[in-house]
Amino acid sequence: MRYFSRSHNNRKSLRPPDLYEYFVDNFWFKSVDLENQKINEPLRGKHKADIVIIGGGFTGLSAAYNIRKKYPNKKIVLLEGACCGYGASGRNGGFCITTDWIEGMEGFDLENRKKTLGMSSYGLRQIKQVISEYGVECDLEENGMLSVALNNKHVKVLEKHHAYYNKIGMESTLLLGDDLKAEINSPSFTAGLLVPYGAILNPAKLAREMKRVIEELGVEVREQTVVTRITPGKTILVDTELGEIQAPSIVIAMNAYSHKLGFFKNRVIPISVFQIATEPLSLEQWESIGWQNRQGLSDLRALYNYSRPTVEGRIVMGGVNPQYYSKDLLSSGNDKFVSRRIEEEMFTFFPQLKGLKIEHAWGGTTALTLGNKESIGVIGDHKNIYYGVGYGEGVPATQTAGRIIAELMVGESNDFTNHKFVNKQIPYAGPAGLRKYFAIGAKWLMNKYDLRLYR
Repeated sequence: MRYFSRSHNNRKSLRPPDLYEYFVDNFWFKSVDLENQKINEPLRGKHKADIVIIGGGFTGLSAAYNIRKKYPNKKIVLLEGACCGYGASGRNGGFCITTDWIEGMEGFDLENRKKTLGMSSYGLRQIKQVISEYGVECDLEENGMLSVALNNKHVKVLEKHHAYYNKIGMESTLLLGDDLKAEINSPSFTAGLLVPYGAILNPAKLAREMKRVIEELGVEVREQTVVTRITPGKTILVDTELGEIQAPSIVIAMNAYSHKLGFFKNRVIPISVFQIATEPLSLEQWESIGWQNRQGLSDLRALYNYSRPTVEGRIVMGGVNPQYYSKDLLSSGNDKFVSRRIEEEMFTFFPQLKGLKIEHAWGGTTALTLGNKESIGVIGDHKNIYYGVGYGEGVPATQTAGRIIAELMVGESNDFTNHKFVNKQIPYAGPAGLRKYFAIGAKWLMNKYDLRLYR
């Protein structure tokens, strides 16, 4: 099945796509002083390479890192429209959750579950590897994750997950009553499930540091380079605003932005995710809510909220707000209506923090597929277009995707390259004109029945 459009060859398609905004009030960007960082020069003129990677988010950066390990002498060029980490990779909540891929696997045998758990945790292991080997600084804290229930139905879900984790030999702790209050003090939470797996980090720091690492390994990184057209073939031509580059193989690492270049149209659905960041809390405010163990926190609603502390003593809180209204919809940048809802939720969860200032609010766009699972693989008549799209919990999954792409490129056969989501057929998402009505119905159903969007 073809996942890309032949419209690349139309000269009208050379108009630059809308890939970025002028300003985003993103706390993570502020924390790395992005405005004053050196941004690499764009690609100009005509060039050739062995491998071209399109997209400077976590998938592209991880692919560059892993491909370089496999091919130490090939010329690898990464093209990024704005700057590395500018999209979802630098705007998310900074969670690194490693258990998601095993959920819903009750029908699988123990050996398959162990393999999947190993793959799920690989993304975090790779992050720890670059921290150890290259001195990457990204505020990584392995504090575990805490899922909380807001009603009796959610409590039953947590009990089911607790029993399942115990069955497959994974540690978890069900928290009720005073035990829950001792962990986190909120009048909204009726139960919690604590797992020691997973971490929080600063995603913008990780992205910018990974850029440094791949450059030290010899990968050429061109930022401010908007790709305008891709012409498939045995040798692929990549046109940009100011230049062009040819290569026998390319990697499409754009996720929700892929359709702008004709890839995965009507298959990968952009969804908007929004965050707020508070001012730093005082010691008394932290003591009033507990949370001394600093886990990542999320509730069990369909359109759920998640939150986490930062090393500066702030709270970053986010929420999922799916938008399927147009195939061209990307990030809104900032959406004050959604940000206000998230702010209201924060003070509902923690009324003792009333009066705390919200200093930043921003949005970003990730993507999902029908079936709610990522797909990583290779397409094209010449099997030379590699890709990774449709991530839910993207930080660890994108790290793993980079490894899989590299191993597919060299022809390896192992548990990673043979996993069920590799070369997985992406379901058709329906006509773009009907997605508005699908969105209205999906939101109503999810809110009414607490259906999970993804994860």
